[in-house]
Amino acid sequence: MLKTKIFRVLAALVIIFGLISAFFGMRIITERVIGEAQTQVSVDLNTAWEIINAKKGELRTILTLVAIKKAVVDATAEQAWSSPDLRHRLEVIQRTFNLDFMGVVSSEGDVVVRCSQTNGTGDYKVHDPAITRALKGEAAFGVMLLSKDELMRECEGLEQRAFLQFEPTDRARSTSKQMETRGMVMMGAVPIFKGPQVMGVLYAGVLLNRNHDLVDRITEVVYRKEMYNGVPMGTATLFLDDCRIATSVRLPNGNRALGTRVSKEVADRVLDNGLSWLGPAFVVKQSYLSAYDPIRDLDGRIIGMLYVGRLEQPFHDLTSSIMWRYAGLMIAGLVAALILAFMLAGRVANPVHTLVLAAQKINRGEQHVPVPPPIHGSCDEVHKLVVAFNEMARSLGEREASLREANGKLADANKSLKGLNQSYMDMLGFVSHELKSPVASIMNYAFLLQQNKIGSLNEMQAKAAANIETNCKRIVEMVRHYLNLSRIETGELTPVPTRVNVAEEVISPILQGFERDLALRSMKVDTAVDANTVLFSDLNMTHEVFENLVSNAIKYGKDGGNIQIAARPSGTMIEFSVRNEGPGIPLDKLDTLFQKFTRLEDGQLVRKQKGTGLGLFITRHIIEAHKGSVHATSQPGEWAEFRFTLPTYKQEKN
Repeated sequence: MLKTKIFRVLAALVIIFGLISAFFGMRIITERVIGEAQTQVSVDLNTAWEIINAKKGELRTILTLVAIKKAVVDATAEQAWSSPDLRHRLEVIQRTFNLDFMGVVSSEGDVVVRCSQTNGTGDYKVHDPAITRALKGEAAFGVMLLSKDELMRECEGLEQRAFLQFEPTDRARSTSKQMETRGMVMMGAVPIFKGPQVMGVLYAGVLLNRNHDLVDRITEVVYRKEMYNGVPMGTATLFLDDCRIATSVRLPNGNRALGTRVSKEVADRVLDNGLSWLGPAFVVKQSYLSAYDPIRDLDGRIIGMLYVGRLEQPFHDLTSSIMWRYAGLMIAGLVAALILAFMLAGRVANPVHTLVLAAQKINRGEQHVPVPPPIHGSCDEVHKLVVAFNEMARSLGEREASLREANGKLADANKSLKGLNQSYMDMLGFVSHELKSPVASIMNYAFLLQQNKIGSLNEMQAKAAANIETNCKRIVEMVRHYLNLSRIETGELTPVPTRVNVAEEVISPILQGFERDLALRSMKVDTAVDANTVLFSDLNMTHEVFENLVSNAIKYGKDGGNIQIAARPSGTMIEFSVRNEGPGIPLDKLDTLFQKFTRLEDGQLVRKQKGTGLGLFITRHIIEAHKGSVHATSQPGEWAEFRFTLPTYKQEKN
């Protein structure tokens, strides 16, 4: 039923667009929630850098203030390296500000003072980039890597704090290394000036390996110790290469995840390519929305990474919660839309169904009974359709009656016209046939007169005899054309095909008949038709085709021009062409050449040449009766050419 079909279409549209909306809606929700969370993680990373830079600024302030102390400057200038006062001052500053090591380097680059009582001095520090810059008068602060031996020289026990055993970690890069003995330190060095001259360098540093105070400070400031299902909402980590050396990430046993390593995809991007990572990342046992930045030393080399991350699960749970609510609203909307679609289908389909039944009755010829308008509240367009249908049915009834009456009159008129046309064609054929004998007699006498067979003629009489012959030829052509037209109109133009040698039986006789006309126009005919070209066609009709086309070539060619007749095989047909030099045919006339009573409309030619306008019309019908085709081409002002095909003769095999 129409109602069911309409409802199915509407329901399909509602469901399809509902599913599309749900798909894109859920996708947008997911992208928006995760995107906003990831943006927040980027902010968290910036905050972590601010905390680290604040720690670096604190170290800068301490060293700068100590380096300008008079006691420090004087002791350095006097090279009083063993001064108890200098060492005491530095030890107090180191303990007060929780520095892991502190010392003084002479202007030659040797370590002359270390706060550590157990370690000696005298080692050469010029290779250290921070010390080197400070010796040049420039303060330098940054993160550096110190070897195990360098840590031992700076302060006893630092190498033990730095040591980490690698822990097996899922998704980490494969490595043969089993431990980390190097230390990542935040180090600073400032020059000690005596006037404009650098007398030495004051340096200090903080070991970042196991520096839990720093990562806990980052976690506390950024994530405020928030928890989700017993898991911290956020974590922070310092990496030396891909190994965690200070972290707030916890293992399942509650210990810090020291010695665990970052996933391979993060290490490849950040450590190998120097790019930041922003996106989900696997952190030990959980997935976090993470941000990683490379950590570079004072020479610009990548030595580690800074990481912050928010637990991804809360955002997935939030997304799922929003999606379930969204899905509920979508389902409710779809149900409501389907109910409305069902009601709408009924209101549209019921009146239309009634109209279909009424139309079927009209088609069966039954009398039309006006269709009642739909009930109140239906669609206005449907109401108008019913009214228009009733009006149309009434008009159709009236028109049908009028058409029956008109059809009767047309049938009578058509019968009368057929009779008149048959009478016309009979008369045309009769008159044309009866004219043949007297015209032939006149042409014979005209020929005898011109040949002086029945007496000599003066110049005027000879001219009159020539005119008689010319006009008789026109009458013969007209008679021939009208006879052929009569056959075409009555359907009697049926070829009787035989074996026809074109060159011998058609072209040669035609050219002999046109010798006088060709001579008068000084025209030449080039024939490129092989003597063995044989057709399977009606001889008389084939003669008619060539005669019409050669006659036209003579009539409409230029004086002294050439006429070319050619032939070439074309499958089971032979294609002929007749070309003449002359004014050609206007291109806009090519499509109408083969219509009845059409003549070449070309100024002077029309005034000089007269005809029935039937030659090309008859030519086309003869060729098509032989299953061939004909068309014309022209270059106006230069030439015109007619190409046509006729069936070739096939020798039967015994």
